[in-house]
Amino acid sequence: MTQRDTKNNLNQQDVNKPIYQADYQDDEIDLRELIKVIWDYKWLTVALCTLAIIGSVFYALNAQEWWVAKGKVIAPQVNDVAALYAQSNKVSAILNANDLFNNDNDNNNNTKQVSKELVELFEPETLFKNFINAFNSSINKKNFLEKNSAFLAYLQAQQISVPSKERRASDQESRQNYLMVLNHWMKEINATFDSKTSEVALSFRSATKASSAELLNEYILFIGENVKQNQVEKFLLFVDSAKNELQVSLSMTEQRAARELAILLQKTEYAYQIASHSGLVEYKTNLNKEDELFQINLGEKALKAKINVLKSIQDLSVLAPSLATMAITLDALNKLEFADDRSFIPYRYLEVVEEPLNRAAPKRALIVILATLLAGMLSIFIALVHYFMTKKQEN
Repeated sequence: MTQRDTKNNLNQQDVNKPIYQADYQDDEIDLRELIKVIWDYKWLTVALCTLAIIGSVFYALNAQEWWVAKGKVIAPQVNDVAALYAQSNKVSAILNANDLFNNDNDNNNNTKQVSKELVELFEPETLFKNFINAFNSSINKKNFLEKNSAFLAYLQAQQISVPSKERRASDQESRQNYLMVLNHWMKEINATFDSKTSEVALSFRSATKASSAELLNEYILFIGENVKQNQVEKFLLFVDSAKNELQVSLSMTEQRAARELAILLQKTEYAYQIASHSGLVEYKTNLNKEDELFQINLGEKALKAKINVLKSIQDLSVLAPSLATMAITLDALNKLEFADDRSFIPYRYLEVVEEPLNRAAPKRALIVILATLLAGMLSIFIALVHYFMTKKQEN
């Protein structure tokens, strides 16, 4: 083989050789070499981890503590709201027993609907649903916290002032800080309904162990009173509405009956005059037709007696029997005595509220562990970057 053929074979081998083989061998990392690099930078890892431990321990010990008190409630029983439930049923019975509108189906249906709504006001399921909604209401949370001494003490400790109602530009920052803290506290007041068990888990987060349970109990009582007040106001509104409706109906029926009496009296007087002028003294049969305007067939004596009787009528229910029914119903509603039942409870405890055993935050051990792990990972990253940069510069 000539020298030229040998050179051509060598060039052909260079062409067939993969172009990435050399680079691949240069970039290949040996695991032992990687461990050696990490070991060489062990003092960096120790230093960063030590700083992380010190910093995380300092932060964990000085961070604001948060405690979450919890409780569980279920729907109340009828005996928990017995007095108000009995009153609503009593009013419903009064309205249903005295059927005011026998000849008016629309009004009769309206009366039955009002009676149904009255009873439902103090149904255990209705009260419990209202309790959950009121517990999670942002307005109720805000009203409770703004008047609570523990929340105000926390604001004072954080040097956050309660903004005035007047919106001034100078108070903008103070108002913003206040709203941030207020919203932060409000988010930690929760009632969570479990559809499978029909239980509701209540929770309230506070800055101290004792205050968390105390605040949750106070808030539960606050919401219970709020539900009671709302339902009683609705109940009294229903009763007042029924009274007003009865009063209007009674007045209109009295006017209608008085007008009918006046017309009947006037027709009888006209009939008396006709009978007197015609000499018809005694009763005559078949003298009047059924649609006759004046009943002169009664005769002068009977018509005179009828006039005297009509003039003596004082009770208009003789002409309008519904007046008596409405008067009885209105009198029964006016004589109702509404008891302030302080034992009213729109829930029943399944688990009473007690002081929490463990902090919700900060998780001190977890903070230290995570900070140490992050510091270790950072030190390894720095070591590898420094090693590869140094190696590249040497090549």
